[in-house]
Formats: sequence, structure tokens, C-alpha cells
Amino acid sequence: MQFQKKILIIEDDQRLGFTMQNVLAFHKYDVCYANNGAAGIQKAFEYNPDLILCDINMDPLDGYQVYKVLEESSILNRIPFVFLTGSSDLEDIRYGMSLGADDYVVKPFNNADLLKTIERRLEKFKAIREDSNREFIRLFDLSPEAILIFDGKKVYKANSAFKKLVNVDKEDLTGIDIDRFIDAASIQKLSGTIPKYVADRNEIFNGIVKLNRTNGDEIHMKFVVSEFEKFSNYTLFIGLFYAVIETLAPTDTNQFISEVYSLLKRENIKVTEALGEKITNIFKQKQLNLKDHKNTFFTTRENQVLCLSMEGLPIKSIADRLSISDRTVEKYRTRLMEKAGAGNMIEVIVFALKNGLVEL
Repeated sequence: MQFQKKILIIEDDQRLGFTMQNVLAFHKYDVCYANNGAAGIQKAFEYNPDLILCDINMDPLDGYQVYKVLEESSILNRIPFVFLTGSSDLEDIRYGMSLGADDYVVKPFNNADLLKTIERRLEKFKAIREDSNREFIRLFDLSPEAILIFDGKKVYKANSAFKKLVNVDKEDLTGIDIDRFIDAASIQKLSGTIPKYVADRNEIFNGIVKLNRTNGDEIHMKFVVSEFEKFSNYTLFIGLFYAVIETLAPTDTNQFISEVYSLLKRENIKVTEALGEKITNIFKQKQLNLKDHKNTFFTTRENQVLCLSMEGLPIKSIADRLSISDRTVEKYRTRLMEKAGAGNMIEVIVFALKNGLVEL
């Protein structure tokens, strides 16, 4: 699947702006137009163009100011930037080029000169893009997590882990409808969120979907979707699939309470029956909502380690969930015990419950 090169035009003369937009669209470019500097900066971040054409003389932000803002972005400062100027004054041109702009076009200009300038600058930028793309593809294919890039309906790219997951290792999935792999109910949930998403939100969809494998098996996976790349009239999304954490099997309440009391007894901790039941309810939950367990006595990270410990997770699992090392988890558990005056994590949990530091 081949996508058009994306050109952002920032020009306050709307008649000229629309004319340029039509000319470039006719020559198979994907064009986005902004009629002032502030809108142009916003569009640049949303649109991530392959080249920017920007007028110099605009109010309240002129082209020089737009360039300086975009130059501070590690993503946008590599994009070819071409000034449009209504003056052939050498001082204006020299100043623009001294800032670091790639080229300039003097108005009035003919379409052939504009197209030639764009083509020349895109050719030079191509090598940079290809290097970045090669690195992305390498990481994309090596990822152990299944990843899908799609436009909402059709697959643009699927990595090896996804192909293995749905049992199509050798097949090129480009252009295939996603409903071949994701069931209709899941697609309906996904389709309901995509039109409503806010462009600067990191997460568009986060939920459980059912995948259909070619061998007839069905599997449930957690699917997290974000925006991948935006074009003027369509958007690509990237989604990662994660294994669903199994919930604990139903357990006899009385037996569970008995086991918890036995554990507390071995640790030489005395608790009331009501407190014991609260502790039992904690361990009966596979996952806790950390937002419901914030407190000011422990730090944010200490509180996260506490809550995950209350789920009964071992140190390694807590480290994986928080993306920190096992040693760091041990350090936070030690701090928790010091603050609570406890000799082990069970005593920390009892301390937190007694003092209202967590809420069931």
C-alpha cells in the first residue's frame, strides 16, 4: 500500500492557499492547509507532513516565528521547510535561510517552479525517512507483542507476532479487512470509539476483543489502540494485543478466610474478624484499581507497590507491571516496612487498613 507525500501549506492569503492546495492535490500530493501561523503549528504536530510551505508575512505569527517553534521539536525539525515570500529582497531571503530553512519560493511563482522545488526537497528528505522507517520496521517485526496498523477497517501492516497469533505466518495481510480476524461485536466497540477520539490522546481504545484464528480457534486478547499517522482525509491507527490475565477461580469464602487467618497467625499478627475479612477481600481480587488507593502517607510509587503486593503478586510480577527492576521493588517494599514499622508486607497491609490508607 503506497501513501501520498504529505504537504502542509501555511498561507494567510486564502485564495492563494486554496489554489496551491488544488494544484498539489492534482499532482497526487496529500495536502493540508492552514490560513495562519498558529493553526499551521497545530497542523504540523497533528499531520506530521513530509514538507512544509510557509508564508513569511503573516499576523500575528509570521513565518519566521512558525519556523522557530517547529525547529524546537525533535520530530518536526527534520522536515523540509520552504519559505514563501512576496518579496525578492535578498535580506529577507538571507535571514530565512540563516535560520535553517531548506529553500524559498518568491511570489508570484508558476506551478512548475513550485513543483520542482517540492520534488527536489522531498528527494533529499527521502533518505532520512527511509532510515527511520527501516529502524521502525526492524523493531516492529522483532516485537514479541502482536501489533496491527490499520485504518479502522483494513490492515496496513501486521508484524510477525500478529501473524503467528492468528496462524497466518506466510501471508501478506496488507489490504485485508480486519473483520477477518476480529469478531463483529469487537469491531463495533472499536468503531464506536474511533470517531470520538481526541487527536492528542495517547489511547483511543483499550478493551478486550475476540480474535478468530484460521484454524477455527477463538481467543480473547486485550487490544490497546493509538493514532499512528494522520493524513488530510484519513488516519492510520496502531494497536497492540496483550494476553488477558485470567481471573481467580471462585473460592469458598470460609476456606479463604481460614487460609488468611492461618497466614496471619504464622506471622504472629493479631487482627479482628472484621479486619481479617477485609484482608481476605483484598486477596480475592486479581487486580486493584490503583486510582482508588491513593494516599499521602506513602509516595505514589510506594503506594503502587503496596497495592500490587495486596493483589498477591510476587516481586518479579510487580517489577514487570511497573517497568522497574526487581531490586527497585525490594527497595520500595523495605521503605514501606520502615514507614509502617512493620517486619513484613502482611504487617504493612494491616497497618494501611487500620489507618485508612487504602479503601476497599
